[in-house]
Amino acid sequence: MTEPMSQSEPDAAAILKAQKRRNVWLAWALVAFVVIVGVTTAIRIQQADFSGGDRLYFSGYLDEAAKEKRDREAVERARAAEAEAAAAAADPAPEGADDE
Repeated sequence: MTEPMSQSEPDAAAILKAQKRRNVWLAWALVAFVVIVGVTTAIRIQQADFSGGDRLYFSGYLDEAAKEKRDREAVERARAAEAEAAAAAADPAPEGADDE
């Protein structure tokens, strides 16, 4: 009859070698993560505006955009008021006088 095939255990040295290889890859992954987090933090700190407020990581560019929008709207309102004043000056007829 046929003899059952015996399962040989892997060599202890091969197991240790594979474990060390996995540990090296894990270490490289951890180092890459730390580098990515460090670079991201450094970039955000460089862009930060530390001049006022409690905005540690926020450079304030959204505040500047809102200010520019308010300025544009104010200019548009001023132009509309000027155009309305010019139209009123060009048409001196009183509002209640209609030709019948």
